[in-house]
Amino acid sequence: MTTKQMGQAAGLFGAVALFSALFSWFLITGRFTDPYVLVQAMLGLAGVAFWLLTNRHDLSDQVLGRGTFYGTVSAISGLVLVAALVAVNYIAVKKPKSWDLTKDKIFTLSDQTTSALRGLKDEVKVRAFYAPADPEYSELDQRLKQYKAQTDKLVVEMLDPAKHLAEVKALNISQTGPRVIVTSGSKEARAKESTEEALTNAIAEVTRGATKKVYFTRGHGEHSLTDATERGMKIFVDQLKSEGFQTDEITLAEHKEVPKDAQAIVVAGPVAMLSAGEADLLQQWVDKGGKAIILVDPTVTSGLEKALASWGIKLGADEVIDPDAQNPEYAIAQQYAEHPITTPRSSAFQLATIFPLARSVSKTATPPAGWNDVVLAHTGPRAWGETSAITDGQVKFDEGQDLKGPVPLAVAASHGSGEAESRVVVVGNSAFVSNGFFRLSGNKDFALNALSWVAHEEAKISIRPKARQSNHLFLSAEQKHTMTLFAFDLLPFSLLFAGLLVWQTRKSR
Repeated sequence: MTTKQMGQAAGLFGAVALFSALFSWFLITGRFTDPYVLVQAMLGLAGVAFWLLTNRHDLSDQVLGRGTFYGTVSAISGLVLVAALVAVNYIAVKKPKSWDLTKDKIFTLSDQTTSALRGLKDEVKVRAFYAPADPEYSELDQRLKQYKAQTDKLVVEMLDPAKHLAEVKALNISQTGPRVIVTSGSKEARAKESTEEALTNAIAEVTRGATKKVYFTRGHGEHSLTDATERGMKIFVDQLKSEGFQTDEITLAEHKEVPKDAQAIVVAGPVAMLSAGEADLLQQWVDKGGKAIILVDPTVTSGLEKALASWGIKLGADEVIDPDAQNPEYAIAQQYAEHPITTPRSSAFQLATIFPLARSVSKTATPPAGWNDVVLAHTGPRAWGETSAITDGQVKFDEGQDLKGPVPLAVAASHGSGEAESRVVVVGNSAFVSNGFFRLSGNKDFALNALSWVAHEEAKISIRPKARQSNHLFLSAEQKHTMTLFAFDLLPFSLLFAGLLVWQTRKSR
C-alpha cells in the first residue's frame, strides 16, 4: 500500500472517528470532557491531518471532479436519513405507543387497576423513593407511566433518596421498608412492594370511604381466619383486608341479632350443623336486606337447607366427578353465567375456577317470589354428580341416578333493590378459599369477586393483577456505560469504517 493510499484510509478512519465522537458526546456521555470522547476526537483529527498531508496535491482535482457531485448527493441523502430518524424518535418519545404481545398479557394493566384509576375523583399523589441505579427503578417508572395514562388525577414523583434527604427523614423511609408513599387528602398508604397489586391496593386504600365488617361464622368447624396451614384461610382474609374490607369472627349463637356494622356474613366450610336458632337468625337478617356467602362441602348437613330453599337454592346430595380434570374429584368450572361476579372472565385474563371435592348447587324447581337466582358456574358436559358412596376411587356414571353434566357449582341470588337488596352466594365447596387452593388458577378472583358483589362493592369486582416474576442483571454504572458505548458506538462505527475502507480499496484499483 502506497503512502497516498495509507493517507486515504487514515482519512476515512478520521472522519468516522470524529462522527463517532460527536455521537458519543451528544447521545451517550453528555459531556465532551469524557475520556472516551476526547480519545476519539484526537484520533479523528490525527487521521484527517495525515490524509491532508499525504493527499494535498490531489485535493483540487477531487474537489472539482465528478466524485464531488456524487459525494455531495450521498452526504445530503445521509443527512435526510438522520433527520428522519430523529423525527421518528421525537414522535416516539412525545406520543409513546406500546403493544403487549406476551401470551398471558403480563405487561397489561389488570381490570382491577384500570377500573380503580378511571374511577378516581380526587387527586392522588404517588411518591416513589428509588434511585435510578436501583433494580426496581425502571420497571416501577414504566408501571407508573402506564397508571398516569389511565387518569389525569394521578401525580407521580420518582425521588432519588440521596438527593431528597429531608423527605426521606420526614417520611421515615428506609432501605428495607416501604418506599412508595400514596396520599390523597389526609389519607396515606404505603405500598410494601413495587408490584402492580401493591400499588393498586395502596391507591384503593386512600380513596375508599367508610368500611364495614365482613363477619366469618365460627363454632361449627369452619376454616380459621388466622390459620396459615393449608386448611386455614389466612391468605383469603389478608387479601380482603388489602382490598379495604374489615374482617372479624362471629358466633351466631351468642347474638339475638346480627351486628349493625355487618356488611356481609360468610359461612365457610362448616363441619357441624348450625342450630335452628342460628339458621333462623341468618335467614331473617338476609330476608331484611342482609348479605351472605355460604360454602358447604359434600356430605355436610349445614342446617341452612330450609333458609337456602326460601332463597331458591338447593344443595345436591352428591359429589362432583370431573373426568376432564387431572384429579376427577376436583371440579373445574368451564362455563360461566353473565353475572357481575363472572363477567370479567370474558377479558384477556380469563382463568378457570377449581373446586376440590365439590357438591352440586342448583336452583329450586319453583323459584320463590321476588328472588332472582343465577347459576354462576358449570362443569364441562362430561362431569356428573355422583350420588353413590365412592369406594377405592372407583366411580362411574349411573343414568337416571346421578346428576348429568354440565353440573352447576355455584348460585347467586338477590331480592329487592338498592342498598337494601338481599344478596346470597352459595358454593358447594369451601376448600377453594383455603390457603392450599386460594391462589390456584382463578380461585382468588372468583372468591373476591363473589364477596365484593355480595357486599355491594361492585367497583372491586375485577381480575386482579398477576404475580409477575422478573430476572435482573445487576451492572455497575461503569459496566452499563461500557456496554452502551460498545453497542451504540464502537460496534456500528467500526462496521461503517470497514465498509468505507473496502469501498475505497476497490475504487483505487
